[in-house]
Amino acid sequence: MQKRFGLNSIRYKLSLGILLTTVTALLVSGSVIVLYELRDYRAHMLEDIQVQSNLIGQASAAALQFEDAEVAAETLTLLQLSPKVLAAAIRKPDGTLFAHYQQAAHAELGTLQHPNIPLLLSPGAEPEIVIDNDLLRLSAPILFGQEYLGSIMLITKYGMQEHLARVLGIVATVTLLALIVSMLLSYWIQSRITRPVMLITELANWVVLKRDYSLRAEAPASNDEIGYLVQAFNTMLNEIELRTAALEVSNRQLESEAHERADAEQALRSSELRHRTLVMTLTSVVWQADARGNFVTDQPGWSAYTGQSAAQYLGKGWIQAIHPDDRGGVQSLWLKACEDLSPFATQLRLWHDLDAGFRHINLNAVALKDTAGVLQQWIGVIEDIHEQIQSTQEIRRLNSELEQRVEERTADLESANKELEAFSYSVSHDLRAPLRSIDGFSQALLEDYQSVLDATGQNYLARVRAAAQRMGILIDDLLKLSHVSRMDIARDMQDLSSIAAEVIQGLRESEPERRVKVQIEPGLQAYGDARLLRVVLENLLNNAWKYTGKCTKPLIEFGTQQINGSACFYVKDNGAGFDMTYASRLFSAFQRLHDSRDFSGSGIGLATVNRIISRHGGRIWAQAEPDKGAVFYFTLQNTQAATQGERHEAQTHPAGRR
Repeated sequence: MQKRFGLNSIRYKLSLGILLTTVTALLVSGSVIVLYELRDYRAHMLEDIQVQSNLIGQASAAALQFEDAEVAAETLTLLQLSPKVLAAAIRKPDGTLFAHYQQAAHAELGTLQHPNIPLLLSPGAEPEIVIDNDLLRLSAPILFGQEYLGSIMLITKYGMQEHLARVLGIVATVTLLALIVSMLLSYWIQSRITRPVMLITELANWVVLKRDYSLRAEAPASNDEIGYLVQAFNTMLNEIELRTAALEVSNRQLESEAHERADAEQALRSSELRHRTLVMTLTSVVWQADARGNFVTDQPGWSAYTGQSAAQYLGKGWIQAIHPDDRGGVQSLWLKACEDLSPFATQLRLWHDLDAGFRHINLNAVALKDTAGVLQQWIGVIEDIHEQIQSTQEIRRLNSELEQRVEERTADLESANKELEAFSYSVSHDLRAPLRSIDGFSQALLEDYQSVLDATGQNYLARVRAAAQRMGILIDDLLKLSHVSRMDIARDMQDLSSIAAEVIQGLRESEPERRVKVQIEPGLQAYGDARLLRVVLENLLNNAWKYTGKCTKPLIEFGTQQINGSACFYVKDNGAGFDMTYASRLFSAFQRLHDSRDFSGSGIGLATVNRIISRHGGRIWAQAEPDKGAVFYFTLQNTQAATQGERHEAQTHPAGRR
């Protein structure tokens, strides 16, 4: 059979189809892999050289400022750790070579004075990347803040051709192995598909020759299209056998059909009787009426629900069971439904004999017509919805009470806020005056009676003044916290990076003698109130600035990080840190983890930050270790959900410090 069909056989077509499919898939996937690898390799090389240039540039900024070429040269020698970097050079703002580095094996690069290499970049120029003869060159300016200090150039080996050769070798090896596996799989599939087909063909020829319809094909073990074909073939043989036998016993079959028809008619009559019995005895909510809407037969369900007797509800007496206020509307709707032969549906109050009162129900009815379209009768159903109506009314009543309570509590809250504001102003004025007097008279005693007082007396007065001043600062912080809780929020898109830069600039101006490294991620934006978000960054960055005061190399960072699939802002420092065991206290007012003699503060700042973040629908938490710094994370609600966030306080993570 295989020789007869040749290239037209199923086996050959299956092999060719699998081979073409495999080759096509391998070519497409191999091409995609090669293109992706080349693109990824290029992106990786560009990212690597940019990172190295940024690191070397930042590390050489101080050397350029102090014109220390030796330090810059030592910095460049660190590139020995990166074998791909062939040469590097740092130039002054006037373009002169300040320091350079090159591998000994690539002396052909000379002193990096290639004519195509720019000697000077403008202060605002973007990094320039050039690929030439398997070399990757990057030139970038070196900036310190906004000050242009010079430029840096790196030359690395690109290696694209070598990488392409490796990728092509891997793809070719995988393709060869896949083709081998595909051919083995193709051979196995051919044997599973073609063999049952050949057996069915031989059996069909035998049935035609011998006219033996009792033969059956052997069903395969697999439950697939081949198995379905065998089942269909056997079904066909069985049907042919049955029809052949039917031709021989046609008379007996006609008699059998007559008996079956009689049995079917009897079953239909029994089904109709059961249906009528079910309709009459099912529940108390089914009723029947004639074409004019009159009750003409017994209605056990209606009688059981309403308590009406047959004499009371026959005809249109059933209307008397409806609440007097609903009868007029029901009668008009019922007459219209009878005229239009349209479905009838309404809600009304019907007398319920068991409850001795009217209950809310849904009354539905449909018209039954004969084959000529003439109305025969109405079939109706009563659905008791009394509990639903009562529940709805109760919900409306509760909602009304709730709205009234909300209005009352809102008025109470506004009154309390006004009283709190008046109290805040009273505290501000009534407490400041005595504090100013204490501080002023203490200063006068120190200045006018310094010769009279001994060292102990002067120390006491100095401590009195310090306590009065701390009390004044504490009053200011409490007023700020109260103001944050009351002020309206005006939301808009804010540039947090710019705000953070302004806060850091103010800190540098207040303590110009400190040298603190600050890293601010550019382009950070959030949706919120500009004044309140500035207070958040001022408190967090002031904390980081304060707690790095005893570090030899202080570092402060502000950026974003993905945590559990959500973007979070963070402020990080390498300062004093704190013990996380006591972190749950720190977002409350007056809570501190450090002695005021070591680090000043009122203990109000982080409580204010927590209140602002909560009003923006976010949360704030911290992670820290003693003497290893701290990280404060916070989130802000997005634009779409911002208006809803004002109605509730977001949950805050129990960690923080001030």
